Amino acid sequence: MQVDMHVHSNASFDSKMKVDILLRNLKSIGLDGIAITDHDTLEAIPKAKEIAKNYDVKVFSAVEITTKKGHIIAYGIQEKPPYRSSVEETLDWIKDQDGLSVCTHPFRISSPSLGDDVYNHTFDALEINAKCHLSQNSAAETAATVLKIPLIGGSDAHFLSSVGLINTSFEDEITNEDELISAIRKRRCEVMYKIPVSIKGELIPPIHEEELGIFDKILEKKKPVLPVIEASNEQVQFFDS
Repeated sequence: MQVDMHVHSNASFDSKMKVDILLRNLKSIGLDGIAITDHDTLEAIPKAKEIAKNYDVKVFSAVEITTKKGHIIAYGIQEKPPYRSSVEETLDWIKDQDGLSVCTHPFRISSPSLGDDVYNHTFDALEINAKCHLSQNSAAETAATVLKIPLIGGSDAHFLSSVGLINTSFEDEITNEDELISAIRKRRCEVMYKIPVSIKGELIPPIHEEELGIFDKILEKKKPVLPVIEASNEQVQFFDS
């Protein structure tokens, strides 16, 4: 089961993505579900869960919480989270809500992130994020190995074109938040890269000799024959090192 664990709707201040359009397109993107992780609000979740039934996809409740230091995603909570509390206070609150705490984009420079401070706290998992550079995701992978906690994958999408670029593949069918949390804790999931490539190469017809200048004739003689290239969407597994 393929789930994008980090998606924003237009309930987030920095996203214009409407829930109905998002859910209508999930299957064509190759996803079975999403976790809606709007900034500091659960406003879009009830409506999204209802709409999801029309498209045979799943929506999981989550929220991206702003702390004094960086962002933390909480999965499986039902109440509005605290705003700009300390990391420790936020983690305690998530635990009291029986939720799952994930340090999102832990080493991303362009967003509020914990960086090396991730080693000073107890998270349930770390995130591989589609908006992070390879080196930043590699640092998250290393941290998860050192801390002995799972990795999950999310696109951090604010636009439809970004949904599913990185997602999480679950071994079992996930129907609710409790199953989602349990599968992550038991490491019955893995991070997946979805590479949206759609390229069609075409042979360029030769230019008629009468239209070529002297310099063009020299270049035309040296021009290699280009092969036809075809590529389609594929998924590549992300391995822990």
